[in-house]
Amino acid sequence: MKNFGETLAYWYLRLNGFFPISNFVLHRSKTNKYSADTDLLAVRFPYVYEEIGGQNEDWDNTFSEWGLNLNKDIIGLIVEVKTGRIDTRKIEQAFDWERLEYNLQRLGFWPRPYIEGIVEELTHKPLYRDPTNNCVVVAKILITDNPDSLDEPPTFSFSLDEVENFIVQRMQHYIDIKLADRLFFPSDLLQYLIWKQSKPRS
Repeated sequence: MKNFGETLAYWYLRLNGFFPISNFVLHRSKTNKYSADTDLLAVRFPYVYEEIGGQNEDWDNTFSEWGLNLNKDIIGLIVEVKTGRIDTRKIEQAFDWERLEYNLQRLGFWPRPYIEGIVEELTHKPLYRDPTNNCVVVAKILITDNPDSLDEPPTFSFSLDEVENFIVQRMQHYIDIKLADRLFFPSDLLQYLIWKQSKPRS
C-alpha cells in the first residue's frame, strides 16, 4: 500500500469479509493508453464466517444501505482512496472507461464480450447488478478525507474517519484476542491501532 489511507481502506475491507488486492497495476495496452494502478480491487462471497470477527453483526451496515446484500451477493469492488486535496478530474480518471474495462476483466465475473456493455452502464452509476444473475454485482467506491465536498460523482463514497472508526470499534469489540494476536497482522498501522485500543482511557 502507498499510504495510510489505502492501508486503512484495505483493512476495512478485510474486516468486512473481502479479499482485497492493493495497488493493482494497469499496464499500458491496446485499450489502456497509460500505465496506472487501481488503489484496491476486492471480491467477497456470501457465506463468509469466522468465529472471531466474521459474523453477521460484525459487518458494516453501510453496504446494505448501498443495496449490497452481504448474505447473498457475490461482490466486486473497485476502490479509489484519496487522503489529500480532491481533484475531481483525477477521480473521474480513476473510474474512466479504460480503467473500468481493465478492472472488470481482472475481477473475472463476466466473459470479455460482455464487458463493454457493463462498462457503459457503470460509467454512469455506482453499481452494476447482473440482470441474468441477480446476485453478482460490482460497485465503485471512493474513500476520501471529505466526501461531502464533492459534487455527486457516480460512485459510493464515505470518509476515512468512518473507515477508521469501524476498524477501531472492531478492535475494541475483540480487544483481548486481537491484542494477543496483534503481531500476526502484517501491518504496522493495524498493530498500532490494536495496541492503542488496549490502553486505559484517561
